[in-house]
This record gives sequence, structure tokens and C-alpha cells, in this order.
Amino acid sequence: MVTIAEAKKWLRKYESLNRIQHSERVVETALSLYKVWGGNKDVLLYAGFLHDVARDLPFPELFRIAEENGYIPDEIEAKNPVLLHAPVGAILVRNELGIKDVNILNCIKYHTTGRKGITLNEALIYLADFIEPGRNFSDASYVRNIAFKNLKEALLEETRLNVDYLMKAKKPVHPRTIEMFNFLLEKQLTKREIKI
Repeated sequence: MVTIAEAKKWLRKYESLNRIQHSERVVETALSLYKVWGGNKDVLLYAGFLHDVARDLPFPELFRIAEENGYIPDEIEAKNPVLLHAPVGAILVRNELGIKDVNILNCIKYHTTGRKGITLNEALIYLADFIEPGRNFSDASYVRNIAFKNLKEALLEETRLNVDYLMKAKKPVHPRTIEMFNFLLEKQLTKREIKI
């Protein structure tokens, strides 16, 4: 597998300096969460650095890459580049970097919507992307204050805030997000026994 240094160099062809700095903060935050909640450090490193690789691509390019690789965007992704960049990012990482680890690829693929059955690593990237220190809006600060004390509550609150934002903006909420919220409601998450 490529090294982190090689992966970071590759990112420069897709991401602006600001986006790369965001990804570095996501990694730092994910590793801080890892110290409390566990997970797989290598998965978090790679997924944290690579999660937004397709974020700056134009919508037609996202569609082209998806189509060429047999990924059919669902009805909501087809109207929203913010959602489509995640699965397309996983495709780019797999195809261009040769990363085949499904844990890394799923962290990238689901970092915007989450999903039912979300894994611990996926949850930490989903959360770190929202609360990294460069996110200076009040909702991020609110969730950041919860994240190191109660993982389940932080994930539920982040999801609730995202859904609230989308509803106020009259934008569709992806079904995977609702399914994740319901899934998390049923889970018992404690520091000693994390069953994501």
C-alpha cells in the first residue's frame, strides 16, 4: 500500500491547500478520538487524509467518474455534489492509489451521510470531519464538547444538527443518514464496550 507521504503528495493534484489543511485537522481530531474510543489508527490516518479528495471536483466530473466505474448515484446524490463527492472519492482512492482496504474506502464513502451499521472507524471520521478545530461554527463547538465524553450522543447530535440544517434549507435528507440515526438510537455505546 502507498505510504501516507505518497498519498498526501497525490492529493495535491485534486485538493486546494485549504482542503489539505482541513484533512490534516480531520486526521488530528480522529486520532484524538481514537485515544478515547479506540478503532484502527492506520485506517483513520488514511481515511482522514483522503476523505475529501473529490470535494473540489466539478459536478460533471463527479458524474463521469461515477459512471465510468459503475457507480449509479441515487436520486439525492444525483442532485448534490456534496454527497456525491464521498463515493467518488472512494473510487479515486481505490483506482489511483490502489488502496483496497474496505475499511478505509467505506470511511471515505460514508463520511457525509453515515449509514446503518456504521463502524467505529467510519463514525470517528464522520465526527472528526464535523468537529475539527477549523470548524468554528457553534454547532461544531457544541458537538466537540460532547465527542470525548459520549460518542453515541455526539454522533446523534451531529446527525440531528445536519438534518435540521437540511430541513431549514429545504434540502433532502439522505435516507442513509436517517437509517444511521435510527441504528445509533438502538446501540449501547460506552467507553469500555463500543458496539458500533
